[in-house]
Amino acid sequence: MSPRAEAVPEGEPGREQEEPRLVLRAQASDSGRVYQAAGDIHVFEAGPTTAATDAELDRVAAESTARTQSLIASLASRSPVDLAYRPPSDAIGALTAFLDSPSRVFVLKGPPGSGKTALTYHLADRLGGDVSFQLHSADSWGLPRFELDAEILRYASVPCAGDSLLTLERAGALLDRPCVVVVDGIASQSRFDAVARQVDRILRQVTAPALRFFLVVRTPPDIEMSAYPVLSATVYGQSTVGSRGTSYELTPWSMAEARAAWAQSRKPRETAFGELPAAVRQLARLPLYMRLLKAARLDSAEGEINGYRLVDHCVAAVLPSSGHDPVDLSETLSDAAHRATPELVPSSLRTSPPAPGQAASLNVDAPPLVHRGADGTPAFIHDVVREYFLATRIAALLEDQGRSSSTVAAVNELADKAMGSAAARGVFEFTVYGLDRSAPDLLAAVMVSPAVHVGSTLPLVLGLVARGGVRFADDQVLRVCARRCRREASAELAKSLLNVPAVAKALGAEYVPWLAGLLKQFGPTVWPQLVTAVEQSLDAPGIRRLLHAADLGNADDATFFARYYYVFLPSEADTALEALDAFLEHPDWRVRAALADGVRDKQSPRAESARIIMDRLVYDPDYKVRGAAARAIGQAGSELAEQHLGALLTDDNWHVRSSVLQGLLSGSSGHAEVRPATLMALDVLRSEPDWQQCPAQIATHYERLLLLSGVPGRGPEPTGRTRALFELLREARTGWTSLPDETRNALVAEGMLVPSWLVRREAEAFTRPAPSSATDHPIPSLAAPSPPDAYRRLRGGRSIQVALDLHDLDQAIEVAQAVAAAGAEFIEVGDPLIKTVGVTAVERIKRAVPHTTVVAEMMSADWGRDQVVLAAEYGADVVFLIGPASIASVAAAVDAGRRLGVPILLDVPTHHVSAHWIADMEQAGVDGFAITTNIDIGVGSNHPLARSQALRSWTRLPVAVSGGFSSTDRSVLRSPEWDVLIVGRSVTEATQPATAARSLTQLIHQPE
Repeated sequence: MSPRAEAVPEGEPGREQEEPRLVLRAQASDSGRVYQAAGDIHVFEAGPTTAATDAELDRVAAESTARTQSLIASLASRSPVDLAYRPPSDAIGALTAFLDSPSRVFVLKGPPGSGKTALTYHLADRLGGDVSFQLHSADSWGLPRFELDAEILRYASVPCAGDSLLTLERAGALLDRPCVVVVDGIASQSRFDAVARQVDRILRQVTAPALRFFLVVRTPPDIEMSAYPVLSATVYGQSTVGSRGTSYELTPWSMAEARAAWAQSRKPRETAFGELPAAVRQLARLPLYMRLLKAARLDSAEGEINGYRLVDHCVAAVLPSSGHDPVDLSETLSDAAHRATPELVPSSLRTSPPAPGQAASLNVDAPPLVHRGADGTPAFIHDVVREYFLATRIAALLEDQGRSSSTVAAVNELADKAMGSAAARGVFEFTVYGLDRSAPDLLAAVMVSPAVHVGSTLPLVLGLVARGGVRFADDQVLRVCARRCRREASAELAKSLLNVPAVAKALGAEYVPWLAGLLKQFGPTVWPQLVTAVEQSLDAPGIRRLLHAADLGNADDATFFARYYYVFLPSEADTALEALDAFLEHPDWRVRAALADGVRDKQSPRAESARIIMDRLVYDPDYKVRGAAARAIGQAGSELAEQHLGALLTDDNWHVRSSVLQGLLSGSSGHAEVRPATLMALDVLRSEPDWQQCPAQIATHYERLLLLSGVPGRGPEPTGRTRALFELLREARTGWTSLPDETRNALVAEGMLVPSWLVRREAEAFTRPAPSSATDHPIPSLAAPSPPDAYRRLRGGRSIQVALDLHDLDQAIEVAQAVAAAGAEFIEVGDPLIKTVGVTAVERIKRAVPHTTVVAEMMSADWGRDQVVLAAEYGADVVFLIGPASIASVAAAVDAGRRLGVPILLDVPTHHVSAHWIADMEQAGVDGFAITTNIDIGVGSNHPLARSQALRSWTRLPVAVSGGFSSTDRSVLRSPEWDVLIVGRSVTEATQPATAARSLTQLIHQPE
């Protein structure tokens, strides 16, 4: 893992004694090999326990760079050349883009052995001239009791006396270059939680954008970070669909990359990559396993081949050359693995970790497995090696127990741990592989036991079966699992079974009815796995039997077959046309629309079947079906587009017409390419009079297409042009959309000339020079912290939000200006004012108080995405969503908020105040919660602070509370149960609103 900054206590261990003297133990993985700077330990002094001077703080970057460069040089001098490091080609660009963005956290994920630690060292080495790096490892800290802020200062030799967080804040303000704090060794949710709490705490206090964090997370399983609001809001890469919480992911090499890596480091007489068995080549796609393959000279495939067998073969080949008895040394290493991670051993097998004994005096150097650590004891070169020895010990203990309820319970406990920890996942998988090798009958008995867990143990074990390289999973085991997944309605078990091709052989004639039963029982949940199973396991007669077994009259079943029509169509043209007709004439519109979704699928052949489908769907009587066809045409090739664009763009329903534009605009980059289909569409749009007066919501898509294609607008001030221009400029600033320089410059130039001051403000942001120092903040700016990040920092603060629940716009503007001058942090444009005047009220208020945060209260959260877009386009800085909402609708609103740089505040309905509902909304991505109480309900309503107390115990997001409060509610004003106090009539209906607001502000902010 990463280097360790470890204390060398003088006397009894304790924090006060740890600080003066520190040892940097260089321990780094280079694609699976860890090297420790043993015999050349770098000792540095943390300095006296006095407050750091500005001169010392000013050298944080320089000291960090010097420390890291020394470490990298030390590691390089010991690095073997048996496998040259091959960094991902786009890694440097990804980190550079992160440093140029307002984000503060970069999250690198990847499976064990994929080269995560090696990549961090490569980045630190390559970018060290311009960026300072600190290299930390979470597994070297006493979690959860550690202070990351103190560790950062220690790394830079800065004294840690007094408040280390405040010291780090001072140091951050003096940074003149980015300082990236790498935290490696995050291999479980609990370890991530410990680190994330510290990072979240630092991000709240240390706002200097130069201090960044680089978290290295081992997967699978993935980690959940929604409980850490500031951290999760500032993770780089949030704009990519499906990437929330991930900035960069390392995956196994492609076969071509593995072949090139093998050839680059191939020694004379070493087997050529192409001559290796297929199972061995698959293992070699991980850098660690390739290194082990070369060390063990495993070039044949006798028996089952998997990661455990590879390490086992390497152990058998390497340990005899260590100078110690291999059996004794193996026991010693198993003891060491047990001592290092006793929490991974099932409780029923757990004993006191064995004492070091003779291990402390062993001089072991057996790369790429173990070496002598800095403290003299054997050290594992990679976590995977440690997990092998621990799993071997656990498998032996389970084998000793034999077939028993205790054995099943122990395996279940291992699996449950593996669901939340990548380290535990590694031990679990190696334990299964170990049992499969030494006691396959015992493992089979565990799998068919009624007590084995269907939600964890069975899916995880079957995942290994799907990879191959095991022998215990005979037909009987698979049949029992297949029956159990239906009986206990376990979708996870069903999905894991569908990934195992051998299930088809095990079930025989029962396989097709079993598939049909899964389709009916689990529906869309298993669609992707089900279609993969069909492609892998069924021939043409089998597919026909599945179609006959399914109920195509049932819309749910028929929709699946229509969605993946290209898998189920017979090869004979006449029969295929007949099968298509069954779907094209289905009475349920969802089935017909699913055909269009199938055409959009990248795996769908753009051939005769697609033409037949689109010929019919384009003229379907249901506008929803034509809309689905329109989206498909927008993404289709030029041949289909040429045939049908005209009809769809002149359809008698604007939803259908708009769907064409959405299809043309879709794509990973967020903007349309000027491709033939786009040019054809523009020709139709310009020639059709209807399009010159299209509805406002569709005009925005039209103008966006024109803007991205470099085509002038439809007139001097066409409807939608301003909104499209605002959205594109804002998306470019938030990083959601990446625009070519030529396109962006053209948009900025046009934006500077439009009448809308909101658009001009967005354009002007691109023309202002970059800040010359950490204290320069051009306005408007989306620099760190980003708006969602900044809003989440309100937790633990005291802010006033004045709700303008008025009906007269002039009065509202007057009150807004008065309370802004009095110090109110937020001004809310209430629903009554928006209903009376329209959403233009938001723009008028924002223009009146441009330097105060304006909150738009938007009703009907179930249409949240549209509400967020509308409010943002009229100048809202925050959107306050009220009304019942589903997780999907809130997530869509959050995506719109991220796209446009607008935080989302969500009202908590009375009946939804539960920890589960709050957790769901956190995972959806909201930035804060609000508890609203209408005083018109009367004295019989519950006090909002009682609800907020419970709410604050369930979330770390800021909580806003309303309830008719005024300056006379002294206990409320002093209460710690709110972060934002929403006030209305006590200020807006006061004869002197400014005086009322000033009084409240002073009472809230005055010291105790």
